[in-house]
Amino acid sequence: MDGTNERAAIRHSLHESIPVVDVIAIESPLQTSSDRDDGKLYGTLMRTPGHDKELILGLMISSGDLLPNHEIPEIKLSSNSIHVSINSTNSERIIDSTSACGICGRENIEITPLIGCTNMPELNIDSQLIRDIISKIGLGQNLFQSTGGTHAAALWNLEGQMLSIMEDVGRHNAFDKLVGKQRLSCQWPLSNNIVTLSGRISYEMVEKAVRSNIPILMSVGSATTAAIDLAVFHDLTLIVFARDNRYTVMTGAHRIINADEVK
Repeated sequence: MDGTNERAAIRHSLHESIPVVDVIAIESPLQTSSDRDDGKLYGTLMRTPGHDKELILGLMISSGDLLPNHEIPEIKLSSNSIHVSINSTNSERIIDSTSACGICGRENIEITPLIGCTNMPELNIDSQLIRDIISKIGLGQNLFQSTGGTHAAALWNLEGQMLSIMEDVGRHNAFDKLVGKQRLSCQWPLSNNIVTLSGRISYEMVEKAVRSNIPILMSVGSATTAAIDLAVFHDLTLIVFARDNRYTVMTGAHRIINADEVK
């Protein structure tokens, strides 16, 4: 399977220890570069190989380097490097990132509204739609089923149908790949969609949603204070602990109709 490798291991149980071959998610470096005088773009990204063009486009969008009125620049790919033909970026990264990184490596970060981002759409969804999505939230995670070591970001329409899903060892990478894929297919911004995440929602995950005009962001995990504050600034509906037919709405509850009575 693409994105996996096999490694020998020893599996221990109560009564025996046996040699096994485990399927493992690949994590490898992707060198990024641009036409800037110093050649820099976003440093070295640790990611699961595959969909690298989508990854870099999503990261450009979340960094504010690719706006709705911009054309997609020329992108040159090789096995573990990628070059984007732009001569300036908004990147403030000062160190290379790991697959766990989002805002790590930025020199400055303040919890303030994002400049130039449009208002979130004024749409409404029924609470049953949220429950329907929760019941299907683990579908399509083939890489996770094989390895148990990846995150996922999935795109849904307002009828509760999954439109796309991306997996990666990095939760930020999975989200960027999802956004980049939609940008390539010209299905962007994502103003009439819901995105679900497999991990916690931190500041940069909300930032990615805001820059793609995603009005509703859901996760099976929790949210950080910075994520909640940024969601409030941009009136984004933030839903956490979306599992086992339950969910918690942290911000933007006005988009949900027929919600269960608060007890």
